[in-house]
Amino acid sequence: MTKNATSFLLLILLTAVVAAASPGDSTNGHGVANTVGSFVFDAKETGSGAVTGKVRFVSLNIDIEVDCLIISGDIAIIGGTDVASPSTTYAFKVTDNGGGATADKITLPQVGQTCATFNTLGNFSLTSGDIEVRDQP
Repeated sequence: MTKNATSFLLLILLTAVVAAASPGDSTNGHGVANTVGSFVFDAKETGSGAVTGKVRFVSLNIDIEVDCLIISGDIAIIGGTDVASPSTTYAFKVTDNGGGATADKITLPQVGQTCATFNTLGNFSLTSGDIEVRDQP
């Protein structure tokens, strides 16, 4: 492996470690996106290191109790357990591109995934609503 490739790989690994939520990191949003349908969510990292929040995918009839959050810049990965079936986990990704609605994006919630295992799928642009991601230093 070349020195540049090794340096790049190291940078990616360090970014993944640093990307975990910092105190004050938070994200919230609501809206409608094709395929995803209507949704509302709120997730934040508390000063104690705990992550709290709730997610509702109305059209998919999924309610999630948030227990993980990874924020890097304008992207957040949110995960947690199904309220109706606590042994089932979900994770999804949102992107705050500013300007609201059609600029912001969301993925479908992926069953059996956590923030650490989330595998990015296609993003869907919002047709209405807004997503906000706050990445604290």
